[in-house]
Amino acid sequence: MPLIVGTAVSFVVAYASIAWLLRYVARHSFNAFVIYRIVIGTLLLALLGTGALTA
Repeated sequence: MPLIVGTAVSFVVAYASIAWLLRYVARHSFNAFVIYRIVIGTLLLALLGTGALTA
């Protein structure tokens, strides 16, 4: 029973997330995602370069 409930909840959340993302992308540009990825990528490279994070 817990497996069935977990699967059903996971499906509903995934479906709602995808629906929200598709609506967001239809109304807005990808600029927020591009900026986010550039910032995270730069931070990751800086952490790897300083040795604070290992690959």
